[in-house]
Amino acid sequence: MKKSVITSLAVMLIAIFAGGFLSAFLIERQAEIINGGTVGKAPLGGFNKFTSDVQWMLFVNYAGSLRSVQKENVGEIYRRLNAILNNDPNLEIAYNVGGMMLSVRDPMKAVDIFTRGTNNPNLKDNWKLPFFAAHILERYVTDEDDKDRLKKAEEMLRIAASRNPSMPYIFSALMRIRGQRYKQKGTWNRITVVNDKHAYLCALFDEWRKNGGQEGTMGGEATVDLKPMLLQACQRAKASAPDNKDILMTVDKVMKKVLEDQHLCLQCLAAYAPGDKFCDQCGNQVEQYGVCVKCKTVLKGPYCANCGHKK
Repeated sequence: MKKSVITSLAVMLIAIFAGGFLSAFLIERQAEIINGGTVGKAPLGGFNKFTSDVQWMLFVNYAGSLRSVQKENVGEIYRRLNAILNNDPNLEIAYNVGGMMLSVRDPMKAVDIFTRGTNNPNLKDNWKLPFFAAHILERYVTDEDDKDRLKKAEEMLRIAASRNPSMPYIFSALMRIRGQRYKQKGTWNRITVVNDKHAYLCALFDEWRKNGGQEGTMGGEATVDLKPMLLQACQRAKASAPDNKDILMTVDKVMKKVLEDQHLCLQCLAAYAPGDKFCDQCGNQVEQYGVCVKCKTVLKGPYCANCGHKK
């Protein structure tokens, strides 16, 4: 018998024995998974991703049998998710679905799942994971749970904004969280932070100053036009407490630094048109502009259309 034939037969026999051993081992491990066992991080001959897929199908089946997520089963949900992600850290659906399932009953565990996904370099383009983490830190986690929750939420939103600069509402959420940190501290530039709307205005103004009076950055080449956002924030902050000295002081700073080139009613901050004597939003008398100095007719060009006087 030729040597090559003997070698081929030997290889075949080894493959048959190895295949049988591996098959028996996989069947044993499958039984452990079904019975709620865990799978280690060590690769199983390259079958970790396959194992994770099996675990995910079993998780979906388990989750479908639950009426709702309660304190009694939240630990089991978290354990199963970790087992799945240990075998396939890139399974995005496990982060999204699992994190949201945990968000109400155990927000800290939900944040842990979303943060784990955020820190995975293979998922560096996924903006939803840090955004969801920030949302839960802000809405469901308390200061008693984590005294640094707002700081962590701000960092998560900063990451989300850099990954998806085309969504301005992520930038708005980032400014809101930053404002909440000012409110938590109690003061901003020696001014008492009065409420959420005032805090948001302070954060926006700081962003405007940080960028040297230019647009706010979202990451990459994308920017946000801060002027209209600052005007709206001023209006809302003033409306929330019209006579509060700290809010009025902040609004005055913004008006002088950012909005000095706009004609705004000093009472309600609404814009008014050339020739207007009174604000059409609140009735307050405004400083008239854009009219002929001789006859007070609204100017349409370099000469007055009513009396011919040169502008």
